[in-house]
Amino acid sequence: MTRELQEYYENYFSLFETKGWKEFQKDIEEAADTIDILNLKDAKELHIAQGQLQILNRLLNWKDTMTSTYDTILQEDADEII
Repeated sequence: MTRELQEYYENYFSLFETKGWKEFQKDIEEAADTIDILNLKDAKELHIAQGQLQILNRLLNWKDTMTSTYDTILQEDADEII
């Protein structure tokens, strides 16, 4: 892993520990909970809601995604050494 890539991940991991990130995650969860799929008028509204949920879920899972990707890179680096 390059130093730049290491710093990239470290910056995210620092961000994830902040109070602001935790509040942001709470707000995203609340926003996702307000999307009521069962009461949409038509297919267009459904597609819009699906897109919104996809984006919100990506943000909710961002920490896990970054951690998983980082761990994979570390494992690949370790495998190259062996």
